[in-house]
Amino acid sequence: MFGKRKKALVVYHTKTGHTAEAAEAVARGLEAGKVSVTVKPVKNLQPQELEEYTILAVGSPTRGARPARVVKRFIKGLDRKALKGKKATVFSAYAGFRGKATLRRLRRLLRRRGAKVVLRGVAVKAGAPLSLWKGPQASPEDVARLEELGRSLARKA
Repeated sequence: MFGKRKKALVVYHTKTGHTAEAAEAVARGLEAGKVSVTVKPVKNLQPQELEEYTILAVGSPTRGARPARVVKRFIKGLDRKALKGKKATVFSAYAGFRGKATLRRLRRLLRRRGAKVVLRGVAVKAGAPLSLWKGPQASPEDVARLEELGRSLARKA
């Protein structure tokens, strides 16, 4: 295994593109940490694909202080130990408020499937509340926080 690059999966759900942009920022941070990264929408992910990764970052928009249903359903549908041995973190884009509540719920879901959540995650403000209108982008400071989340995850993995 010496010299082999670690493999990370950044999986997310988005409607307006903000969480996808957040996922790309996390991926840039992981790549800066010399990790091989795949970025994928949760709707395009098959559970068996998780086996090839040792690092996992899960992103969801905040919907009423909760992760998007599609993300929650995917994680809950996994085998109880599907994420055993994987180092993980979470991120969220929120337009209104309660992004940190979404992070807490995502961490709990991952732990229940065996993941070792090594970072609390990052929630960034982007978009317009209660709207499918794209709304404002995440600030450059928030994008930098997401990239640092990826670098930190690479170091911890």
